[in-house]
Amino acid sequence: MLKKGTNCLLFCILLFQFACSNRPDEVMSRREMRSFLTDLHLLEGVFSSNGTIDEREKAYYYNALFLKHGITKAEFDSSLAYYTKNPKMFERIYTDVNKDLEKLDLDVADGKYFPVLPDSIRLKPEQANIWNLDTTFSFPKDSTRHNLYFSIKNTELLTKDIYSFSFRMRAFPHDSLDAGYSVFRIHYANGQVDSLWHEVLNDSVLRRYKFRCKAARNFKIDSLSGVFYTNPNGPDTYRINIDSVVLFRRYVPAFQDSLRLQLDSLPPKGTKPDTLSVKEKDLQEKSASPTEQKARQKIRKNS
Repeated sequence: MLKKGTNCLLFCILLFQFACSNRPDEVMSRREMRSFLTDLHLLEGVFSSNGTIDEREKAYYYNALFLKHGITKAEFDSSLAYYTKNPKMFERIYTDVNKDLEKLDLDVADGKYFPVLPDSIRLKPEQANIWNLDTTFSFPKDSTRHNLYFSIKNTELLTKDIYSFSFRMRAFPHDSLDAGYSVFRIHYANGQVDSLWHEVLNDSVLRRYKFRCKAARNFKIDSLSGVFYTNPNGPDTYRINIDSVVLFRRYVPAFQDSLRLQLDSLPPKGTKPDTLSVKEKDLQEKSASPTEQKARQKIRKNS
């Protein structure tokens, strides 16, 4: 009985060797065909996901694939014709190809092919100048106040951003002895506003003014705005020179997607603003000097 089973095994081995030896020299082996077809399907998957690749570029990548496997297009065509005439063998090859592709999908899902970056790189903040208006302004003495306002909209702005706004400005003297003000604001999608104020002297001296503000509220940011100069007690027209305007956004790219998912939902339409925010503003008003209170009231009226 054992001898009969051994003879059967030897017969299968001889049959397999005969089948292999019967394969023409220019035809790829089953293992070579499996490896090539797996890479071919991966390459065509890239083509289907990127519609901008033209036929000339595709030919370049196909040639690179042939070079990688050490074959020519003619040898692949001969191999394809050979295995097509042997459907059972071709089916087994494609079963193995599908297994290879499924394993690659699992490896990608497990993050095997994503680089593991240290936190010093992954969490490193980036900084970009998002100022998209003119960087130099010159307002003659008959310039009206509203010309000194600005507004910046950018769909990438997000909570936890840190904004650094700076510019150089020379405000020329006018009849009022009171100092003017410069303002920078963060407007949130729920209607709340964070503001910073900076005193501006109108003594013809060129100075650099700087604001640094963090978007602390957990809502999407609608816009950034401000006013370079206003003086509630001064005339309706000013003579101002401004240059070197920059507005830097500092953020951590790795956190952007998670921050968007964690944003608070907006209140229903018609809902009044957060009462806590109103109280905070009242406290700020009470703690300000009488001159500053007048300036803030005038700025809000003009904005």
